[in-house]
Amino acid sequence: MDLRELTEKTLKLFNLGDVDDLGDCLMKSVLNNQVDKFQAFVDLVNGDLNRDWLQMIYQYYLADRRSLKQDYTPASISLLLAKYAKRNNITEIVDVCAGSGALTIQQWVENNNVTVRCQEIDDRVIPYLMFNLVIRNIAGTVEHKDVLKNIVFARYSIKRGEKFATVFKQSTI
Repeated sequence: MDLRELTEKTLKLFNLGDVDDLGDCLMKSVLNNQVDKFQAFVDLVNGDLNRDWLQMIYQYYLADRRSLKQDYTPASISLLLAKYAKRNNITEIVDVCAGSGALTIQQWVENNNVTVRCQEIDDRVIPYLMFNLVIRNIAGTVEHKDVLKNIVFARYSIKRGEKFATVFKQSTI
């Protein structure tokens, strides 16, 4: 599926006309445990969760390369790190500057029982990250955090479920 088709279908799924509103809808869906939206998205991508579909949308339409210097991890680097972690039996990972979760997703592809701690400063991409974790049933935490200053603004706990994970907001600082 190309970017245009993916974007159109995703916006239709959330009844949106503008990609700028997608993050708010993703956040609402994870905080309200909207399982129907999770399943509809999984169906939209034909069950292929080995790929970070939402990264494609965020990176093209919303990434701030100029002021935030946002660039996303190439799939080849994600695969290399995931293979390394698998070979060394690493089951808990920290994904600093996680973005939408491409590194975490690739690690999950290699080991479905991975536990993660994702840290990200851009609160606009955090809903994409959490949605990605929830639909893959990945347990861990997501921190809205300035990693350079070690300041945590918000923390979310993600618990595995039967099919999809559930998000709990732990704190706001």
